Amino acid sequence: MRLPVIIVLLLVLQLVAVAGGLPFSHYGLLDTPSAALLKHTEVALGGAATTFSLEDSAGSTSTNIGMGAFLEVGLFERGQIGGTYLGSAGFSGTARGLVLSETINRPGIALGVENIIGEKNYEFYSDANDSLYSYPNAQNFSIYAVISKDFSYFLPFPMCLNLGFGTGRFSQSSDAVDGFENPVPGLFGSILFHPNMNSEVMIEWDGRDLNAGGFYRLGRNFTLLAAASELEYLFLASDSTSNPTDVMQHAKFTLGVQINLGPFFSRTELDPYQRLRYTEDDEALRQLEEYRARAREEIQELEDSIK
Repeated sequence: MRLPVIIVLLLVLQLVAVAGGLPFSHYGLLDTPSAALLKHTEVALGGAATTFSLEDSAGSTSTNIGMGAFLEVGLFERGQIGGTYLGSAGFSGTARGLVLSETINRPGIALGVENIIGEKNYEFYSDANDSLYSYPNAQNFSIYAVISKDFSYFLPFPMCLNLGFGTGRFSQSSDAVDGFENPVPGLFGSILFHPNMNSEVMIEWDGRDLNAGGFYRLGRNFTLLAAASELEYLFLASDSTSNPTDVMQHAKFTLGVQINLGPFFSRTELDPYQRLRYTEDDEALRQLEEYRARAREEIQELEDSIK
């Protein structure tokens, strides 16, 4: 019964994606990856709609809506593969692998590739205005490394930090016309906050632009997505160097959905890394219990002070 369900969901996402955009067109955060991976045989499907305004040579402003979607599958708790769809730009492949899993004391590290395609420029905006949009760096086959660390156990508020470096779509050359020049071409990062168990809000620099947005989970399998991307152009709208006819010099707004299915199969083979991490996992569990005990004591003291 599960296969027909997946087929139906893919069709639904295709209809949703007929109006999507750049954020949430890859599995991860807004427009950047993290070191968090799907579980073995877990499937993630996402689709989003992005709207943006653009002026033509006559000075008339029009509102445009584009599409973006992704499908990825987790493999053996160590990696995942999938694909991305960016409207008329078509489909490309993605893959990532876990180098180091995150524990309380250490960050998670992952390596990945995106836009695995033969096109010279795999770009969502290729049909928006070819004569006005020309990005200096080819966007196909982007390689990246990313480090993720949740600091919720060490700070009085729940926060996670992601920092990475990539080529291709993550890079911005000195010839780029984007609002802020990246001092370290290829560097990207994000900060996440968890107001509660069902929601996340975040701000990120994707290597070229400033984005903000968040997730809200409606149960285990369904998540609502929202983002505002290229926010630097909200501050540079009156700048003499900005070009209102350039699609890459406009803030964009995105709404989308993500559906997680599975895992469909349980792992049966031994994970060779598990033996090596056995002692460290026990130590992480012990520290977690200490943090929990300390938190219970602080809650009790707070309740006593209120009484």
